Amino acid sequence: MSWQYGESSRANRDGCRAELIHVMNVGLSLCPVDVAIVRGWSGQDTQDQLFRVGASKLKWPNSKHNIVDANGDPWSHAFDFGPYVSGVAIPWEDTHIFALVAGVFMSAALDNGLRLRWGGDWDMDGLTTDQTFMDWGHLELYEESVR
Repeated sequence: MSWQYGESSRANRDGCRAELIHVMNVGLSLCPVDVAIVRGWSGQDTQDQLFRVGASKLKWPNSKHNIVDANGDPWSHAFDFGPYVSGVAIPWEDTHIFALVAGVFMSAALDNGLRLRWGGDWDMDGLTTDQTFMDWGHLELYEESVR
């Protein structure tokens, strides 16, 4: 199946670093299900609201969604995604489909010389059961791979 990002996903994707946009595009082309990009860049109001409701552990400007470069331009080093399965809106409770999609994106990143850290395995040890905060639909550039 050949998936394409919708208007909202493209707008969220376009606030990310070019390398991440490429990974998102390649990942979508390889993915067995359709995927939405639900967040890229987050401004201060959005980030602080996510923190207040417990959807983020980080306040502005400490999230990878809040990077501002030396020119003052905002570029997210992270994105949040949501899979669509069998015509169902994002099945937030189905952690398995999030793991599958995250794996596709992580593989696409590795093929392009980048490492991503997934919100289901923050410490990158391969286990999801030792995390205290699960963010199944979150991927971010891992520090060692940021060029």
